[in-house]
Amino acid sequence: MEAGRPRGTVTFLFTDIEGSTDLSRRHGAAFGDLRAEHRRVLREIFESHHGVEIDAEGDAFFICFEQASDALTAAVMGQRVLLETGDVRVRMGLHTTEPHSHEDGYVGVGVSRAARICAAAHGGQIVVSQSTAGILEDCDVPDVRLRDLGDHYLKDIPLRQRLFQVDADGLPSEFPVLGTKIRAGAITTVLAIDLRGWGRVLRELGDAAAAAAAAAYHRIVTETAQAHGGIEVEAVADHSLSVFDSPRSALVAITAVRKELHSGEWIQGTQKPQLCAAVHTGRLAGVVGGQLGSVAFRVFTLCRTAEAGQVLVSHSTHALLEGDVLEGLCLRDLGERELPWMTPGRVYELVDSEPEQTAGAARSDGS
Repeated sequence: MEAGRPRGTVTFLFTDIEGSTDLSRRHGAAFGDLRAEHRRVLREIFESHHGVEIDAEGDAFFICFEQASDALTAAVMGQRVLLETGDVRVRMGLHTTEPHSHEDGYVGVGVSRAARICAAAHGGQIVVSQSTAGILEDCDVPDVRLRDLGDHYLKDIPLRQRLFQVDADGLPSEFPVLGTKIRAGAITTVLAIDLRGWGRVLRELGDAAAAAAAAAYHRIVTETAQAHGGIEVEAVADHSLSVFDSPRSALVAITAVRKELHSGEWIQGTQKPQLCAAVHTGRLAGVVGGQLGSVAFRVFTLCRTAEAGQVLVSHSTHALLEGDVLEGLCLRDLGERELPWMTPGRVYELVDSEPEQTAGAARSDGS
């Protein structure tokens, strides 16, 4: 495995057949021949452009190139040939990195990042990372252009990733939004946190010490969100906005954050400010430039109405929790509330379960 494998800065190319399960269902045993032909075609193209095959499993390829331009040219040519020869649509992702080399292959975040970029793409689409795009801008690849797709969050990658689409003559250029962790149109649970009394902290500690405390606070939020499948997407002073795949994950995460902020040693020299938080589930407008749309406005508006130490939960989040289990927690019905610039809605408070209650049913008091 070690022999012939590029070292130093390399470009990874991941490919995967889109809708392979449906293809297998439609073609039956013939899908094996279809997949084998797809492998033969791509393998020949990758080898002719100095690509080194690292792995080929199922419907996927993992190829490494010394030159980003070779990886791009191979990907474009592969898509062109596949477009002409059949109904197999392949997603492709490229990322340039300095991976760690092990006797069993490449390891490190760069490998995961390249795989996640591929997974976010659609069949027939080529998506590249910002590092790859930066190199390709200086290369002269005929009839190929890069389209900025903005910032996206990839699964298991905590920071925003700038992604670009390869537009090439003869290939489709219009695709749905990327299938990233946070994407326009997705139903997502959003958690907003504010610290009551932050102005006092600034006055008593001064800018430098308050900034250090804010960094420690956001570190707690970031790490806790990641541990429960979420991502902190906005962090400004004492304000925080995180998104989660499920309402339950958001509620478990805010419970852990509240406990850590109450008992942890994240701030010194002043009384700890108290957390105010809100959880709301809705449809994202988009993520380019960090604009999440009305879902963010609603959760921040709800957060501003919370009392010190309180976690408020919207009716939409509560509805999605029906039948779920929240160990040691329950939702207390606070009735209908009127919020500024919003239609009235039922609001709930996240509280500890009473000792006599069964472990954690997600329920409203009195329901």
